[in-house]
Amino acid sequence: MVKREIKQPSAALWYVSYGDLVTNMLCFFVMLFAFSSLDSPKKRQESQSMDQRFFAVFTINQAQGAHQWLTQGDKGILMTPASQRNEAVRIVKSVRNKLSKVTMHDRIQVASNDQMVKIQIPANVLFESGSATMKKGAEEVLIALVPIIGTIENYIRIDGHTDDLPPNVKSQFPSNWELSAARACTVVRYFVNDMNMDPERFSAQGYADNRPKVQNNSDAGREINRRVEIIILNQKKKAVKNESWY
Repeated sequence: MVKREIKQPSAALWYVSYGDLVTNMLCFFVMLFAFSSLDSPKKRQESQSMDQRFFAVFTINQAQGAHQWLTQGDKGILMTPASQRNEAVRIVKSVRNKLSKVTMHDRIQVASNDQMVKIQIPANVLFESGSATMKKGAEEVLIALVPIIGTIENYIRIDGHTDDLPPNVKSQFPSNWELSAARACTVVRYFVNDMNMDPERFSAQGYADNRPKVQNNSDAGREINRRVEIIILNQKKKAVKNESWY
C-alpha cells in the first residue's frame, strides 16, 4: 500500500474569507452604480414612458395614459386621464379670460366636465325674440372666442334651446324646433363663413324646450332656458384618408 503525501495548501486559509469580502464589496458598488444610472433624467424619462405604456394597456376607460384622476360618477368611480382634465382646465381659464373683456360677460356661464367645456350664452344676448338673426354687436361674444376655438383641434357643437312658449304668429318659424336649430346654425355659420374656421369641426343641434335648465313656470325661468350653448368636446378631429368609392 502506497501512502500519498499530503500537500500543504498553496495559500493561507484566510484568503478565502478575504476573497468573499472583496466579491461582496464589488457587488455592492455595482449596485450603487446601477441605482445612480437609473436615477438619471434620461432613465427617469424612459421609466415614465414605460409606466404610460403599462397604464395604457390596463386602463379601464377608452382614453390612454397614466397619471389618472378620479371623479364621482352616478354609479361609482370614473377614471379619466389627467392630461384631458388639465386641457379642459386650461380651456376654461382661457375662455373666462377672453370673455371678461366682453360687455355682457357677467351673463355668460362657463363650465366643464370630463367630456366637454360648455359656454352658455343667454339667447337675448345674441338674438331678438323669435329671431335667428344675430343682433348688432352680438358678434363681440363670438369674436372673443375665436383665439381659443381657432387654435385647438377639438370638435365644436352648438346647441340651441328655447322656453315652452311657441313662436308668435308673425314668426317665420312654425315651432321652437326650427327656431332653436336655426339659432345654432347661425352661430356655426358665423364661425365657418365669417371667421374661416374648419367646417368639419362644427355641428349644430336644436332641442326646442325639451332640455330646460329650470322649470318654465315664470318669466325668469323661461329667460334662463332660452340659451345657446357652445360646447367644446374633448374629442379632436382626426385626419381622414382619401378613399375612392368608384
